[in-house]
Amino acid sequence: MNAYIEKLEKLTIQTKLMGDEVYAVCKGILEDERFPLWSGSSKPHQHHYGDGGLIKHTSEVIDTCFRVKSLYEHTYEFDSKEIFLAAFFHDVGKMWDYEPVIPPTGTHAFYFNENWTSAPHKRLIHHISRSALVWSENAKKNDEINEKYHDKVLHAILAHHTCREAGSPVAPKSRTAWLVTLCDNISARMCDCDTLDILDRK
Repeated sequence: MNAYIEKLEKLTIQTKLMGDEVYAVCKGILEDERFPLWSGSSKPHQHHYGDGGLIKHTSEVIDTCFRVKSLYEHTYEFDSKEIFLAAFFHDVGKMWDYEPVIPPTGTHAFYFNENWTSAPHKRLIHHISRSALVWSENAKKNDEINEKYHDKVLHAILAHHTCREAGSPVAPKSRTAWLVTLCDNISARMCDCDTLDILDRK
């Protein structure tokens, strides 16, 4: 349990360093008790499965985005707040896509539960659409953020699976969208290597 709290505290500090207006729109997610505990997938062979998988993946994507940004910022212009917000919100919809397999005893048993499954939400809505909705709702908490970043961040969220076949209604068309897309994929595939032999599953 301490590991989840440590990741949440680190991410909260990162968010505050991005500015009060960024923290204002991220605060609701940071204070959602599900966020540091939720799985990043519903099956053991999928990336970031298990307790705390979502916040681990989110943190990896944020950190990787800024590392890659540092390689190209002398050539291209980037907006750090736009990148942070897109990476932060890109997968928050997974809190609706997956649910813990809760044992009969104790309503809060999921805090220590390592078994996760897909929720009906995943088939009907999917985390990309939910992440977009959650971003739109939270962006309204700060007029400056909403006016300047709403559509740019929304695009990056909707595009981060690259194509319709993979769940994205649009393809990446901005540097921020490509950063989030590629860094999301790096985080996911690095995790997959621990649990899945791709060749054996073909």
